[in-house]
Amino acid sequence: MTAPAQAPARVKRVVHTIHAVRDIDACRMRYQDLLGGLVFAEGYFEPEDRDMALLYVADHMVEPMAPRNPEDLSKPYSRYLARYGEGWHSFELRIADCPQVAARLDADGYTLASNYGMFFYVRPESTGGILLEACDVSIPNDPYERRNWRPDWAEGMASTLLRLDHIACVVHDLDAARHLFTTYVDGEVLDDGRIETPQPARRVLLRLGDADVALIQPDDLTGGVLGEFTRPPTSGVYALVWAVEDLDRAEAHFAERGVRVTREGCVSGGFAVDPADFAGARHEFVAAR
Repeated sequence: MTAPAQAPARVKRVVHTIHAVRDIDACRMRYQDLLGGLVFAEGYFEPEDRDMALLYVADHMVEPMAPRNPEDLSKPYSRYLARYGEGWHSFELRIADCPQVAARLDADGYTLASNYGMFFYVRPESTGGILLEACDVSIPNDPYERRNWRPDWAEGMASTLLRLDHIACVVHDLDAARHLFTTYVDGEVLDDGRIETPQPARRVLLRLGDADVALIQPDDLTGGVLGEFTRPPTSGVYALVWAVEDLDRAEAHFAERGVRVTREGCVSGGFAVDPADFAGARHEFVAAR
C-alpha cells in the first residue's frame, strides 16, 4: 500500500528579505532616506560574525546584513559575500512544523544549510535556483506582532510607496521551484503565464502566506539579462517589486535625491532604482492595482 502523501506545511507569513551588504550603516541609511525604512532592531550574530538591521519598508521587512570582518573567510557569511557580492541573499518563510519540514526535505534529497531545527536554509542547487530561508520563531520587538500593527502605515510618503507588490525570483528550473513551494509548503498558484520583457520567459505567480512571489524562467538560459542572472553563483532573488500610488512622483523622488533609475532589466513593467545605487539590490516600482 502506498503511504498517504504528507500535507504541505502552512506558510504563516513571508518574514523578510535579506540584503547582503558590506557596509551595514550606509545601507540602513539608504533604506531610511530613500524608502522611508522604519528600523526596529539591530544586532550582531557572533557565530557568523555578522551585523544586521531589521527594518520595514511599508508592509515588508528587509534585513541588511554585513560581515564585521569580511576578510575572515572562515565565517560562512564572509564567504557568501566574497562569492556572491552585494545584493539579495534570500527571503524567509515562517512555516508551521519547521523541524518536520526540514527532515522531510533532507530525506527527499534537498541540500540544507545552517539547520538549527526551528531555522534552516535550502540551498539553490536543489530548489531550481532559489536560496530559501525557513523558520518558526518570532522576532523580538517585531511591530507585526503588535495588536495595533497597520500594514498601511507608510502611506503619504514622498515616494508614494504603498506596499510590496511581489518578490521576483529568476530561476533555471521553474518546475522544481514550483514543486518546492506547493508540495512542502502550501503555496497557491495564482497565475501561470508569460512575460516578454526584458526577455521572453515563463512566469508563475504564487501566494505564500501574506505575500506574492513570482517565479520566472527565461526561455534562453544562456543569454540576456535574465539568463545571465541564473548562472551560479546566484541566490535566485531578482527584485523586490513595490506598488506606488504615482509612478511619476516616485521617479521624481529618486531623481531629487541623485539616485539613478532605469527600465533596463525590469520584469515588472515599471522602473527600478539602479542596483549600483542601492548596494547591489534591485528595487522595482509599479503603479498600484
